[in-house]
Amino acid sequence: MAKITLNGIETDAPDGAPLVEVIKQNGVWISNLCYVDGLVPYAGCRSCLVEIEGARGLQLSCTARVADGMVVNTEPQHVKEARQQVLAIINANHSDRCLTCHRRVKCMPGDICLRDDVVTHRCVTCAKNYRCELQTTNELLDMGFENVEPWAQEARSYYQTQQPDPDRANPFLEFDPQMCILCTRCVRACEEIRHTSAITLSNKGYTARIAFGAGGRVDESNCDFCGACIDVCPTATLMEKPNKWMARTEDWTATTCNSCSVGCTISIGSRGGRTVIVKPDRVNPVSADQICVRGRFHYDAVSDKQRLQKHLVRRGLAGSPQFPAHWGELIEHAAEQLNGIIEKHGAESVAVLGSPFATNEENYLAQKLAREVIGTPHVDFSGAAPNRAAAKAIEAAFGTEALPADLANLERSDIVICIAGDLESSHNVAALRIKDAIAGNPAAPRNGVLVLVSSMEGELADFAEPYGGTWLRPRPGAEAEIVDALAKGDVGAEVATPDLASGDIERARNILDAARDEKKIVSIVYAPSAFDAQAAGSGARAAANLAIALRGEKAAESLYVLPSEANVNGARDMGVDPERGPGRAATAPGMTFDEMADAAIAGKLKAMIVVGDNPLMFAPGRARIEQALAALDLLIVIDSLLTDTAKAAHVVLADVPAYAKTGTYTSADRRVNRLHAANGALGDARPALLALTDLANAIGGADTWAYAHPDAVTDEIASTVPGYERFRASFPLWGKARVSAAATKHEAQAVSVAPVMAGAGELVLTTGRTLFTSLEGASIHASDADKLHREEFVEIHPADAAALGLRDGDDVTLATSGGELTLRCRISGRVLEGVAFVPSYYDGGAVARLLSRDGAPVPVRAKIAAPA
Repeated sequence: MAKITLNGIETDAPDGAPLVEVIKQNGVWISNLCYVDGLVPYAGCRSCLVEIEGARGLQLSCTARVADGMVVNTEPQHVKEARQQVLAIINANHSDRCLTCHRRVKCMPGDICLRDDVVTHRCVTCAKNYRCELQTTNELLDMGFENVEPWAQEARSYYQTQQPDPDRANPFLEFDPQMCILCTRCVRACEEIRHTSAITLSNKGYTARIAFGAGGRVDESNCDFCGACIDVCPTATLMEKPNKWMARTEDWTATTCNSCSVGCTISIGSRGGRTVIVKPDRVNPVSADQICVRGRFHYDAVSDKQRLQKHLVRRGLAGSPQFPAHWGELIEHAAEQLNGIIEKHGAESVAVLGSPFATNEENYLAQKLAREVIGTPHVDFSGAAPNRAAAKAIEAAFGTEALPADLANLERSDIVICIAGDLESSHNVAALRIKDAIAGNPAAPRNGVLVLVSSMEGELADFAEPYGGTWLRPRPGAEAEIVDALAKGDVGAEVATPDLASGDIERARNILDAARDEKKIVSIVYAPSAFDAQAAGSGARAAANLAIALRGEKAAESLYVLPSEANVNGARDMGVDPERGPGRAATAPGMTFDEMADAAIAGKLKAMIVVGDNPLMFAPGRARIEQALAALDLLIVIDSLLTDTAKAAHVVLADVPAYAKTGTYTSADRRVNRLHAANGALGDARPALLALTDLANAIGGADTWAYAHPDAVTDEIASTVPGYERFRASFPLWGKARVSAAATKHEAQAVSVAPVMAGAGELVLTTGRTLFTSLEGASIHASDADKLHREEFVEIHPADAAALGLRDGDDVTLATSGGELTLRCRISGRVLEGVAFVPSYYDGGAVARLLSRDGAPVPVRAKIAAPA
């Protein structure tokens, strides 16, 4: 630490730290319009001038570094005047009249400017009024009040030059270049923080401009709409379109994003009880100040009118209409029907589904309702099979499925082996941390190497070979075979498909040899399939084998398994599993969801309670699931949306959405994150915890449930679930602490792969998560579930398209024994020849109808339905 004197006050500061950050941390305001904390200084705006005793002239505090004995003054009049002169130059090419007008507080939005008749843009009519750093800087430097106008009687560029038109063509982001001061914050955030490089500084001199891509529209560039550029923009140049004209927020609430299992923490700005803006929250060290397009913009993917606001009941046969009902009578009706089924057919004729989207508290009560009140062991969730297969493989290798690997360490890796589909789309921020490890930025340089094992091309492919790594691209389903062969060191012709060049394999071998160096930080990232249980289990075994081969007894600390959905780990920890109770304790075995479907069709399973799950979207073989649900005598669904599963229900209890819930999630790396309710309930909707409590009491268990608040359930979990003892509602370190265990063994396992064979004229159908499609929007078949309409296609390789006579944009019908699906064709090199890819969320999971019951890739026939 160094001792410095700041404006006459002695303070301690880290030696070598950027002076501008130390000044701000000590509560002293200083203008810094181009500086971004954590990045190398740009020194473009020159507005952070300070006086450092002993230095020649005034110094830029963004480039100056703290040294012991430094004496810094920010307040002398000559320093202030120098900053004013610099700011005056910046103002010369900006709509500045309001910024420098001493009467600006007196103007109303409908007034014309009496000071200058050429003024068209005014602060009072700007969407960023009083949220603008340039405006704040002008005010705090007394611009206008001290007549700092060096442009007086000169031609001023902003009003004398035609300004570029704003770009409002996409649903997420507005780009208004005439508001730009060329601070390049957005350029550097996009390149150095997000590694996307969608924004550039084009042209030179007076014609210099910020541009997206090649200078066209934002949505025509490679922008992924993460919003990092919006967070750093000091003016109204870049703004969020959905809330641009929204009034100021009334409250900010810290909670957790539910779009994937990374567990990014976010802050929700609300007004009038509804979300109006979402920002990243630094609570979780994995996400820190970054989120993806889903976390930032999907809060309004479903409107209030599209949510369930009334409870529904169907009293007639299947297919008869559902009618609104009052809460009390519906709970009594549901309990009466359940008790009748239990009395007639036994408790094991009832099953309960939890959900990877439900909170830990909801999942805990769901399994408690099943096991302790109803007396049935049949507890699961519809998409559990792949996650269960992966968890069993990890437990067989290490003695625990709760691995100690911390995703916060991923960005410090020297070598990363990533086994996934398109990780950029499925787990965006985890992919970002891999990019950090490989590319770094000028302020934190890295020299990592990536071995990517993926049959599908994503953004991570650009971070493999260009940075000294390699991309192994096997056929779909052969990933585990390749990884296991790498673990054994015997990759040969038997697994080397024509898509795997010998040079790629040799590079991978050399990289893995280096990974055996104990000084290297090695990370193996595995994202299992959301549908294919066999592939998920084989891939997990292969990944564990590779970790053991490279790191020995430290293997568990290097392996990251990323479940497909937000709270898969939490659901399993809470006992939503037919083989394990809370804390993964052994319990009386029950039926898996797949077995439940068979039992329902056979007439053995009579009733099902579904808590936040949607089997018709998440379970493969949709026709069979439809048959199973239709065969039930009683289907009770607790959900905030009228999903396809809810439409099939006899009783629908309207739940509140995720951002109106209080509770916890357990992320991919076992970090327990807190949810706080930011929104109120809509209409008659009530939290799922209340529905489960009232239903349990109406059924009549041995004990009366009295959970007055979700925190009571959180505290009960801490008292009863092993590993969660410290996570009481009053726990102060939410998002920091984790539920994990040390490995007790390190055993390699045999890996078997079932190859997918397609016949003549057939393609192999694959599916997976995509970046822009909203889960909630897709689950109700909303036409704008993908607001950019980028993911409403089947992707087919150019060679296959030519053989089938397809053109880009043609309507294509895909057919399997399970059914047909018609959608537009996109000719793309992202998929291998002989492969067709359909997004898993498209049209409410329509692709599930084409898949077999085991969820594995299947041969599919493609034909033109209608030309473009």
